[in-house]
Amino acid sequence: MSSKNKKVFSEVGKKQSHYLKYRRELIRYSNDALGASKKAVFALHRGDKAGAKMSVKSAAESLVKAEKNFKTVPRLRYEGAYQAALEEYAEALLFNQFITKGEFGKLEARVMEPGTYLGALSDATGEVVRYAIREATDGNFKAVEHAKAATEEAIEFMLSLDLTGYLRQKFDQAKKNMRNLEQIMYEISMRK
Repeated sequence: MSSKNKKVFSEVGKKQSHYLKYRRELIRYSNDALGASKKAVFALHRGDKAGAKMSVKSAAESLVKAEKNFKTVPRLRYEGAYQAALEEYAEALLFNQFITKGEFGKLEARVMEPGTYLGALSDATGEVVRYAIREATDGNFKAVEHAKAATEEAIEFMLSLDLTGYLRQKFDQAKKNMRNLEQIMYEISMRK
């Protein structure tokens, strides 16, 4: 191999090593954020709002640490692990919003990119179904009606968009969640 090629290969190798170092760090923090976001959702299902708040805060802190890598390697912003963590974080925020305010709405800027928000909104409808099942079991039928109304609003919004690919799959899951809520409402009406 010529000395000229060794120099080129050495430069490329150094750049790749540099990229991989920051990518590993980003993935570690992204996984921490994803895990904390899942814990927040589970805490909300248990009625542990304080635990959910702590988990959301932990997820946000991990995302900030992950995002520091963008300064050095900007293309890491599009890394799959980071995108998955963002979507899970947005889902936790949306479900928390539903539990505390009864609706889905605007979130912090980092998760308002349409792909992230819409994926999270679709997934949050699944958490609403789990919530509605628990409420129906406890005899809180008004909460089930409200869950159906909030999910219906989200479905109508997403229906107005021309979703394709990954987001279309997510939307299809959300429509199944809506059907599950309709089934719960039907079963409640049959009991009355």
